[in-house]
Amino acid sequence: MRAAVLHGFGKLVVDEVADPVPRPDEVVVDVTCVQPSVTECGLVLGEPIAMHAQLARALADGPVRFGGHEFCGVVSEAGADSGVAVGATVTAVETIHCGRCAACRRARPDACARPEFIGFTRPGAFAERVAVPAASVVPVPAGVSASAVAAIQPLAGAIHAHAEADIRPGESVLVIGAGVMGLLAIQVARHGNAGVVIVAGRSPAKLALAERFGADVVLGADADVRRAVRDATDGIGADVVIETAGGPPEAGLAGVATLDLAARCVRRGGRIVMVSVLPQRFEAPVGLLRERSVALLHPRSGAGGYSPAASVFEYALRLVARGDVDVESLVTHRLHGIDALPEAVEMTANKAAHGAINPVQVVLP
Repeated sequence: MRAAVLHGFGKLVVDEVADPVPRPDEVVVDVTCVQPSVTECGLVLGEPIAMHAQLARALADGPVRFGGHEFCGVVSEAGADSGVAVGATVTAVETIHCGRCAACRRARPDACARPEFIGFTRPGAFAERVAVPAASVVPVPAGVSASAVAAIQPLAGAIHAHAEADIRPGESVLVIGAGVMGLLAIQVARHGNAGVVIVAGRSPAKLALAERFGADVVLGADADVRRAVRDATDGIGADVVIETAGGPPEAGLAGVATLDLAARCVRRGGRIVMVSVLPQRFEAPVGLLRERSVALLHPRSGAGGYSPAASVFEYALRLVARGDVDVESLVTHRLHGIDALPEAVEMTANKAAHGAINPVQVVLP
């Protein structure tokens, strides 16, 4: 089969590789749609973000199969112990818990000491086919498109952010950034009974979507965000700030200044949730956060769950199936064929230059 292989930072090439063979507890999925995440693109290009050091060590030993944890596909082979039907349309959760460490044995897989990650520590769906553990497989409800399924992981992240902030009915929410994560955060906040929802962004087209998705106050590039937030909250400040805009300016993101803005817009005793992927080290307004008793939070990763009835991925897919969250309107660019993967990565790493909102998807026959 053909798959993307990283030969060095900035050198992603589609090569012939061996077909995956499922273990008894695994399935092989024929990929129908995949999108590179912003994190994956940053790592491909050598950005010093989370997991950069691990990838650099792996590349020192030679080319690496890398990328592809946001995808949809059809099960073509199933291991004897998988319990998954051939022909099922599925996606998979990127975080694979070891099941053996002390945290996993105590039913706390979110604290797993030795997790694996599809597309990072094992081959992912930047390929025609991918083998994944059956335990990671998530079935797709009827009526949800492959494009929406491939875009479901960011929605799961927005749900985790909402839960981490413990947003209560009526609380005010400021979303910094009107990219894909910001637009999903607005929809989740509105669906979760937030009070006034404020969004600050730069793109008129994205801000129009923010208004359509339920934002009460929409602030463009020229707005005085601090003043507007005070006016909208009777001078108190936002109960919760969800920061989604930070990251490398060369990729069209806002650098690290958005954390300082968040710290000045949140109320005393409020919460800031950092969704964006920032450099491992940068200057932060820690003194201001401490003086104002502000909690700085980070959403969990992986499926997880808050109910025995559904994982976050299952819940996210239900929101899309019911029409409560619109994911497909965010998918602005699609390429076709496995050979388009390097171009999709380049375009996603420079979304602003290409006018893209969601990462650029690749559709496979």
